[in-house]
Amino acid sequence: MMGRLILAGGTGILGQLLIPSFLEKEYEIIILTRRAQRVSDDINVKYVHWDGRQSGEWINYLDGADVLINMSGERIDRRFTKKNKSLLEKSRIEPTRTLGEAISRLANPPAVWINFSGVSLFGGAETISDEYSQIYGRGFLPDLTEKWEKAFAQCDAPKTRKIVLRISPVLTHAGGLFASLFPLAKWRLAGTIGSGKQYVPWIHQEDFVRLVHWLIEGENKQGIYHACTPDVIDNRQLMQALRNVVGVSVGLPLPTIFAKIGAYLRGIDPSLLLETTPVVSVRLAEEGFSFKYLHIDQALEQLVRG
Repeated sequence: MMGRLILAGGTGILGQLLIPSFLEKEYEIIILTRRAQRVSDDINVKYVHWDGRQSGEWINYLDGADVLINMSGERIDRRFTKKNKSLLEKSRIEPTRTLGEAISRLANPPAVWINFSGVSLFGGAETISDEYSQIYGRGFLPDLTEKWEKAFAQCDAPKTRKIVLRISPVLTHAGGLFASLFPLAKWRLAGTIGSGKQYVPWIHQEDFVRLVHWLIEGENKQGIYHACTPDVIDNRQLMQALRNVVGVSVGLPLPTIFAKIGAYLRGIDPSLLLETTPVVSVRLAEEGFSFKYLHIDQALEQLVRG
């Protein structure tokens, strides 16, 4: 075995994207999950129950681990009711603090701890932001993300290299932005949403996986990184690129009022469709990470053509 990887909350889309690449590198993979006990088909993958709040058997696997990746957190594609806001906050902050408390007591804590965050920290911001920006957006998601990162920063882990990875929409067939838009494009429904001027950060699934390994293998990598390309596009450009690759000349636009109605019917907050998130990555280029899919056209082409 090359090492032991702990994936906290690894049953979601991003966790499942990462697992095959770590198996290729001969890692032992421990997935911490709140769900009922599961059994993997691969002997090198083990599911261990935890609730994200209390100590348990899972701490034994954390001791001596090489890598910890915490991606715990309920999905944000829901209405931002008081109940849902509390759920989204607790599902992120409590596991982060619980892992930090466990690590502070370990004789052999993980060498690397990547804690997921979100580029939603800059939702609604007026200027394009990067890893060095310190003026954040305002609203529920930016405030939640700021609290999440503060909880991670407060964790005492002097023997562990800590990395904040702010995730943007990962383009993948498995779910999320591309998976929801691709069928619409084929039915000529992928027109501009709202004004079309809202910025949409993104990263291709292959580059997301490559980035995680690059951060782990870089001994000096720590601090904040953005999991998104330097390629700034808005919703109008995204939809046009998608129609182009699908081979559809037109797409029915979705004016703001109908976007709000559609969001209500789908059970999500309208801001997820209409709010701008002007974010790019800068540190990645500075430190030598090379994107395989730098521009949206080539990323969509790969996903559609395979």
